[in-house]
Amino acid sequence: MEVDAGVPGDAWGRQREPHVEKAIAVMQIDVAELIANGQPLALFGDNLFLSVDLSTENLPPGSRLRVGGALLQVTPMPHNGCHKFQARFGPDALRFVSKAELRHRNLRGVYLRTVESGEITPGDPVSVTERAPSPP
Repeated sequence: MEVDAGVPGDAWGRQREPHVEKAIAVMQIDVAELIANGQPLALFGDNLFLSVDLSTENLPPGSRLRVGGALLQVTPMPHNGCHKFQARFGPDALRFVSKAELRHRNLRGVYLRTVESGEITPGDPVSVTERAPSPP
């Protein structure tokens, strides 16, 4: 992961005007596995799948995670399901991750930005290094 560049070579960096607050798309692995129902997780298009509670209560925007050698920060940008998500996983899956009463769970995931560059490899430890105050 690179500061202000996210994942080297990722499609995000090839956008005409990449938004640093959306550099790294992350999803909770157990939610992804449930929705994928045996399909490859790569279909989500996310950069990372983590075994960590991504809810707003646990990781409010501004919270920081150490993943492998990189320090990452949760951004306030909403990570919503889109037409590609619906095409790959169906309208019921999109409705599930989009339910207003479940929004605080961040079932579709969150966006992170890189605070400190570092290498991340599968199986690297994940730790919350700083938990931001919960939003009002």
